Amino acid sequence: MSSLKNPYWIRRAGVPAAWAWILLVVVLSFWGAWDIPAHLPDINEVATTHLFLAPVSLVLFMLLSWIRKHGDDEAAQPGPRPFSRWRATAGIWVLIVLHPVSCGLYPAVMNLDDRTVDGVTRVVGAMPVGLPRVDVERRLVELNASLPISMATDRSRHRKLQDTAARYLSEKDAAVRRALWPELSRATLVFIPWSGKLAEEPDRNAREQVFLRRTRATSDIGVDRIRVRYGPAWMVEEIVYSSNRQLLMERQPCTVHIIVPAPPEAEFPYPCP
Repeated sequence: MSSLKNPYWIRRAGVPAAWAWILLVVVLSFWGAWDIPAHLPDINEVATTHLFLAPVSLVLFMLLSWIRKHGDDEAAQPGPRPFSRWRATAGIWVLIVLHPVSCGLYPAVMNLDDRTVDGVTRVVGAMPVGLPRVDVERRLVELNASLPISMATDRSRHRKLQDTAARYLSEKDAAVRRALWPELSRATLVFIPWSGKLAEEPDRNAREQVFLRRTRATSDIGVDRIRVRYGPAWMVEEIVYSSNRQLLMERQPCTVHIIVPAPPEAEFPYPCP
């Protein structure tokens, strides 16, 4: 009871503890931000982290409010040192905006889905009709190396998958391709040729190529798909880029972002037929 009547030790420890917590939350939220735009934080992971951090911030918010109220009452300040009210006040305001701003900043500024769609759309839009198949594959290999990836991704493994995809597309020996396919078929965050079945290699002689890029190996949400149709002499006739983005959280509808050549009446993006 005496400690509540004389809260000097509480505010002496509570205010620094609150600011230490604020620093911890900022570090956990923005650690690795120097890797942007090559790496981006996964929005779901950020939201989950703040789900556990926010209750502690709420307790500290109420503690700082109580400390400031006690400090405003001059009759309740028998301590030997004056109370620096601004420290508690600033801490309260920081705690109010810390979690909403941190969670809202990633979707608004560092959205992995939006940057992926923009990057793929630019590359596909620059592929003209009549482009040789070998040039299409070369540009997709370059695209694999330029698209941003999640901060949770193992960078060395990701580079290995990029190299495997490039080697698979350029390899002429069918036996070597078969040896590369099991690992490549489960790759994430790189465009790979796709047959529609995990255990089945795509037909290199087919007039239509499908390239798939997944965010998770076991999910059909968060998928980018590029379909290329070739004409005589393996020249591009049509390219369609569509996606079923992770944040949409719907399995059936997808969105077409660009068609080359685009129909004159088309407006992008629009849902897949």
